[in-house]
Amino acid sequence: MTPEQLNKRLRKALYWLALLGVAGCSGVVMIASAAYLYLAPLLPAAETYRDVQLETPLRIYTADGLLIDEIGNRRDPVEFDDIPQVLIDALIATEDARFYSHPGVDFQSLIRGFYGFIRGVNLGGGSTITMQLANNLSFDSDNVYLRKFKEIPFALQIQRELTKEEILTLYLNTIYFGAGADGIGAAAFVYYGKKPAELTLAEAAMMVSLLPCPSSCNPLSNPTRSIERRRTRLKNMVREGMIDEQEFARADAEPVTATRHNRNIEINAPYVAEMVRQQLYEQHGEATYTQGFEVVTTIESRHQLEANSALIDGLEDYYDRRHGYRGPAASLAPLPNEDAEALRARWLEALAPVPTYGNQQPAVVTSVQPRSFTALLSDGEEVSVGWDGIGWAYAFRSRNEAWPPPQVASDAVAVGDLIRLRERDTGWELGQVPEIQGALVSMRPSNGELLALVGGYDFRRSQVNRVLTPRPPGSNFKPFVYGAALEDGYTAATLINDAPLTRGDYRPNNFENNFLGPVTLRFALKESRNVPAVRLYDQLGSAKVFSFAKKFGLPVENFPRNDLTVGLGSSDVQPLEIVTAYSSFANGGFKVEPHFIREVSNLDGVQYTAQPLEACEGCAAARILDARVAYILNTLLRSVIVEGSGARVQREIGRNDLMGKTGTTNGPQELWFSGFNRDIATTVFVGFDTPEPLGEREQGATVSVPIWIDYMKAALEGTPENSMSRPNGLEDRLINKLTGEPAVPGSPDAVFEVFRSENAPSAPARPAPGSTLGADNEEAAATETIF
Repeated sequence: MTPEQLNKRLRKALYWLALLGVAGCSGVVMIASAAYLYLAPLLPAAETYRDVQLETPLRIYTADGLLIDEIGNRRDPVEFDDIPQVLIDALIATEDARFYSHPGVDFQSLIRGFYGFIRGVNLGGGSTITMQLANNLSFDSDNVYLRKFKEIPFALQIQRELTKEEILTLYLNTIYFGAGADGIGAAAFVYYGKKPAELTLAEAAMMVSLLPCPSSCNPLSNPTRSIERRRTRLKNMVREGMIDEQEFARADAEPVTATRHNRNIEINAPYVAEMVRQQLYEQHGEATYTQGFEVVTTIESRHQLEANSALIDGLEDYYDRRHGYRGPAASLAPLPNEDAEALRARWLEALAPVPTYGNQQPAVVTSVQPRSFTALLSDGEEVSVGWDGIGWAYAFRSRNEAWPPPQVASDAVAVGDLIRLRERDTGWELGQVPEIQGALVSMRPSNGELLALVGGYDFRRSQVNRVLTPRPPGSNFKPFVYGAALEDGYTAATLINDAPLTRGDYRPNNFENNFLGPVTLRFALKESRNVPAVRLYDQLGSAKVFSFAKKFGLPVENFPRNDLTVGLGSSDVQPLEIVTAYSSFANGGFKVEPHFIREVSNLDGVQYTAQPLEACEGCAAARILDARVAYILNTLLRSVIVEGSGARVQREIGRNDLMGKTGTTNGPQELWFSGFNRDIATTVFVGFDTPEPLGEREQGATVSVPIWIDYMKAALEGTPENSMSRPNGLEDRLINKLTGEPAVPGSPDAVFEVFRSENAPSAPARPAPGSTLGADNEEAAATETIF
């Protein structure tokens, strides 16, 4: 081929390449123009994003001012002049080295990144600080492809509307740094307790290292990894000539000094916090978390602390331990040829993600001796567990059997077992996380304020709030049957037959599997006899019982109408509904509404103040029960405490102002106790989340009663006795406590009973002063003078 022919072909090829290039560029321009014309109306206007608003999280407090929880992110916007140069340099060196030279989109980097993608090689991303800002400010609801498609024109728009300094400021004010901190103003405080201008080079580099993974690689959760990430940011600054090697070395050598500076949670009440959050969110939506709402609850910190301890300790001690040891969660036995250092590292790695629940800390058994063992905790401490902490660990066989007892420590544990330990005042002991659950709720009967609420064993393990979960209350419902009877004209001395009863296929039985014949209402309720309760419910009819129970707020609309088991508490009721109803017994018959928020305020001031109705004569609360009926019902529930199924309360607390009732359902599957004085009413529920038998030996008196005692003993410490005052219109009569018939002074089994005047039997009134009563009469007089 001649040189002329070669030149001709070359010119022709260049011509076609140029033509294709022009066409290609024109096509790109046309596509870009069309895309921009399509997307321009969808892009946010500058006034919608230029100004960043202060965001303050929701804070929830006890009635006495202690912090329960802080929900939401902080944002404390700063000006450009408040941002240190070292932070700007660390950001630019890491995220966008050509920040000052591109128009918001670095096409060179985009092409390089696309080329690397085609080749399967990571040549770096093409996203600029401005494009990241565009993504942060909008498009949250878009799919990933549409969001990326919008980033470029929006970044170009931002570049036209804002200066580089404004872009940097807006970016650093809106990016999330983890630990609930939106923006550098909040992040500098949360991690270092500083203003941004006070950050050191090492701290600034650490802040920038958070941006790709603020939750998983921050210095609070992973200090080791954060040091490596900080080093990379410092090297980027060296590469860009922003710092020298000496500055790098000094900053790289600095230890991790970040600690959480959020406001410290002072009272553990997560179930209360979640109730508050839900209520505010229903009213204010997403603004709940950003507008500085502060909620003062009705919760008393001292009562809440005691409630936490009573329920957590009680589920562990009064139920779980008594049913035996279920064994380790896993085995991490030493591997062949594994040296001690590698084994310890493996154990610590396995422990790291395992949370502490309740009192139960995770640990790995490191050595076993005949009557003791040592174990490694997640913080690296090694502790010893003696026989006093092992001997309880009978082998779990079923809910009804734990056998055999351990003879040596190796009967319970082996080296490498992943176990739980509990630290008591007397030392460490082998433990386990209970499978059982429960709830405790405590109320002020005078106005319905919640004083303490624990919705489960540990909120981190289960967020189900069992205070609000309906379950069958068992005999906790019986006072509403007896109350309906008293309102209908029955008396505490009325006889009800404790004898076999058949209604169709239903044949109720007593817990003791026997029948006693005619018994008084007082005796039947005191001893929680089932058959008399069903017979009484049958005599009254569901309409009268439901009408009575509805006044107290129980959800009788959900109860079956022709089911005698309702009289024994077979229909579901929330513990909150039960404690509210019992509060009306405690206050003498007034309706109260349960509430847990006392005041709500935000940056604009107080938005809500509770105005509960006070329960007393002449006050605003509505009377729902004749005071005389309420008083007699109180005396019946006092008998339960003095000599009935709740007698442990009297033995261990020893006050004369406590009344209550146990509750046990078939199985038994649910265990209850509700009790009160005039100042505090408290309900305790215990059961599995999926109902199943708890063990044939269990009843309300074995688990719920001691939990209630532990709480109420502490809650009432130092307070005077206080119970319902005796109203007018009542009369005392001497009766035979077995037959309910009028009695004369000195006769066997004679006791005083209290009646409404219109229902009092015609019989001699109480003996004149100085008369001699038998021992039983003295006991009756003591009972009568309690109120």
